[in-house]
Amino acid sequence: MNLYTILSSGLGTREATALSARLSAWHDAMVAHERRLRAGATSDDCDDECPHAEARTLWSEAVTTFGARAHDLVFLRSRAQGARRVVSRAEATTMSSVAAAMEL
Repeated sequence: MNLYTILSSGLGTREATALSARLSAWHDAMVAHERRLRAGATSDDCDDECPHAEARTLWSEAVTTFGARAHDLVFLRSRAQGARRVVSRAEATTMSSVAAAMEL
């Protein structure tokens, strides 16, 4: 069971369950995207279609839905805070390293 599912099960609402599913899908897409960036398998910069672009919206929805418990979503929060600008491959690598260290 992942953290997104744990948060939504605590609330038991349809909205929380739906958001949990979206967050899980986003998380998987973000991890894959950042791996491609680190490997150089994609362009150097992100565009409006990459998962970074959706991070701020999902973070806002998570805070609204989960309240203070949303702050446990370190990976999402770090990407939402970094999504204000286009993210380069080097920044994605750094962000992944920092988030991994924070989750230890």
